[in-house]
Amino acid sequence: MRRSVTIAAALTVMTFAATLASAQISFPKTGYYVAMGDSVAAGTGAMPVTNGYAYQLYDHGVFGQKQAMEFADVAVRGGRSWDFRDHQVAQVLCAEPAQRPTVVTITAGANDFFRNDPDILGIAARVVGGIDLLLNNDTTASVPALDPVTLQPCRALTNVTILVSNYYSMPHPVPVVFDQLDAALRGFDQALRYWLQFVSVPQSSRVAIVDLYSASLGRQGLVTIERHLGYKAVFDFNIHPTNLGHAFIAAEFERVWNGLP
Repeated sequence: MRRSVTIAAALTVMTFAATLASAQISFPKTGYYVAMGDSVAAGTGAMPVTNGYAYQLYDHGVFGQKQAMEFADVAVRGGRSWDFRDHQVAQVLCAEPAQRPTVVTITAGANDFFRNDPDILGIAARVVGGIDLLLNNDTTASVPALDPVTLQPCRALTNVTILVSNYYSMPHPVPVVFDQLDAALRGFDQALRYWLQFVSVPQSSRVAIVDLYSASLGRQGLVTIERHLGYKAVFDFNIHPTNLGHAFIAAEFERVWNGLP
């Protein structure tokens, strides 16, 4: 009797496992979305982190149906423009997966300023330099990302859309600090636009700016500094997006995507 029960239980487990296996169907992939940059792109501020704007864009199928899209978020908390240009770009270009990226979103540069780099023009230049490598690494790049084995420039992306954002307004309650932050944010936006005009964009690809700054003016509840414990002292504050902020960012990326020719 005990043996019969054991056999029956084993058959039940095997049947259940087979059902679970058949429930997950693999679809051919026709697109690959990669998010790059700093903690904003990594989802910091969202609860849970997987409510970050990049995850929302993927989960909502903005760039294509989830079944047909690969997805990776290579952004890192605390990442600066150097990390984006010199490390993340090389990871994306040199990985060579079967499906190469077709959409890339980028939010990078603020950590440079918050770590005492006042050169806004230089920060934006490094961000745009990373974009140039993504598009032209194996053609015109003066310092290309190299494959660690062959030491040859890794292939640039083709047939890709790159969406790069500036930053949302950061409502610091101290007027002097707010003015400094606001000047940096406006300067970064202007520098980003200035440098992008010099990037050679292959005919099969597209580059567009997502203007979070202008769209966030007058909005409330987007930044953690406005919430409980988001502001503790003049130099102790949190400027990451809230859940509402990440939803706002995702909506702005989607709006620009939908408006592309």
